[in-house]
Amino acid sequence: MDNDNIYKKVRDYIIEKGLIVSGDTIVEGISGGADSVCLFLMLEELKKEIDFRTVAVHVHHGIRKKTADKDRKFVEDLCAANNVELKSYRKDIPLICKITKESEEECGRRIRYEIFDEVASLYENAKIAVAHHMNDQAETVIFRIIRGSGIKGLAGMESKRDNVIRPLLCLKREEIEQFLSDNGQKYRNDETNDTLAYSRNYIRKKIMPKLESVRANAVDHINALSGEAKEINDFMEKRASDLLDEAAKEADRRYITKGLTQKYKTDVLSAAEPILLKFAIRALIARSGVSVKDVTRSHVESLGNLITKEGSGQISLPRGVTVVKESGIVYIRPKEGFDGQIREILNVGSASVEYPSSPVLELPGNDVPEKKEPLPASEGFCIPIIGEGSYMLPDNSLVSCRLLNDFEMSGIPEDGYAKWMDYDKMSDDLCLRTRKTGDYLVINQKGNEGNLKNYMINEKIPKSERDQVPLIASGSKIYWVVGHRISEDVKVTPMTTRVIEFVYKRAGDDLQDIEEEEISEGAENG
Repeated sequence: MDNDNIYKKVRDYIIEKGLIVSGDTIVEGISGGADSVCLFLMLEELKKEIDFRTVAVHVHHGIRKKTADKDRKFVEDLCAANNVELKSYRKDIPLICKITKESEEECGRRIRYEIFDEVASLYENAKIAVAHHMNDQAETVIFRIIRGSGIKGLAGMESKRDNVIRPLLCLKREEIEQFLSDNGQKYRNDETNDTLAYSRNYIRKKIMPKLESVRANAVDHINALSGEAKEINDFMEKRASDLLDEAAKEADRRYITKGLTQKYKTDVLSAAEPILLKFAIRALIARSGVSVKDVTRSHVESLGNLITKEGSGQISLPRGVTVVKESGIVYIRPKEGFDGQIREILNVGSASVEYPSSPVLELPGNDVPEKKEPLPASEGFCIPIIGEGSYMLPDNSLVSCRLLNDFEMSGIPEDGYAKWMDYDKMSDDLCLRTRKTGDYLVINQKGNEGNLKNYMINEKIPKSERDQVPLIASGSKIYWVVGHRISEDVKVTPMTTRVIEFVYKRAGDDLQDIEEEEISEGAENG
């Protein structure tokens, strides 16, 4: 392929992938080696067709000393000859490695990208251009296969990810060298590329030549496979994300937990096809903050066994992350010593009562519960309040709630079984439950707190009944001891703009009477 065709190949690839558009600032990494010099010249030629600017960035790693000084001088002269702005940095990578315990290869890459990001932040519409090519892609795929990664690893490097672009992923190394030769352009050779101490060098020097001796176009075939793997991976990741969302929704519907923002119902995950479950597990791990590159097949298989088999357990992941399975859900442990207080809601979706079309506000983003038969009374219960409607307790009693945006202070109920509260002073995670250790109320306008147990004793509630008294609560805070007082800090005042109304009806009351009574009260209260 001649020089013009090589350039045209790159130009068409950039346009097809939308890597560079008019008005961009391209921060280009340039070491002085063949790949980065080729990228530099390609972008200078492309500037004649597309209106964008370039800023070159060179990083001296402090490893090769004198030869690295010559590399920097070469880059300075090249940029000056082409009137390209250059930002040159020097970092002592060996010293940094002693502190961070990273390999020089890993540390050097991290430092380079941190500098690229820093420079890119100085410009609008900035993108970072790096000089990876098809041989690099093939080596990356081989490296990831050896490490034990999955389909995502086979997908290799993308032509564009976030603000990083790879305009030379359409070229092989021999095309790059031919382009430079045809242009009479010199470049620097980094002797560290010849040492087999670096993993990628070993793959480049030892493994790839053997593969190419078996099949001359091995690089092309590996790149083609990488492209197909990306299509498969993108499709499966979308399905996996949908599965996780479904499992999270079911967990939120079925379980009350304290301190968990993400939890997933294991039954939903276990019912998926095994290959889809593997993708969902990788997505779950990614959501925990663990980088995909740190996840091996062993991690995925171990977590899959944890999810699909009976019982509880936990799996340790890189970066100190732990995945826990208990009580029918799987979750990322938020912190050491976490007490999940996980409880399954046995009677999700209790009986529903329709309200008239009076002026009300919707509770945040929830549906009225479905109508279902209540379960027999038990020693305790915990039911989330997920929207306006009525909630049937295990003893067949009902607690209904609605929001009012039009009310009069004179309409505040004085009945012990109907209460108004200032909705804006309450937490969103309301629930109906029985008492537990640590429960408290705000007992006066100063905000002083009182222990629920002591309150029940003072109110002479029989000891045999205390564990069955319904409570409106959020965490350990009690807003209403049903049949008794409400928390002082949520009382309705002239400053209140939204009221939440709770009404309790004992078991045995006729449902039709409840509806007529509540409709009448709603009309009277505005």
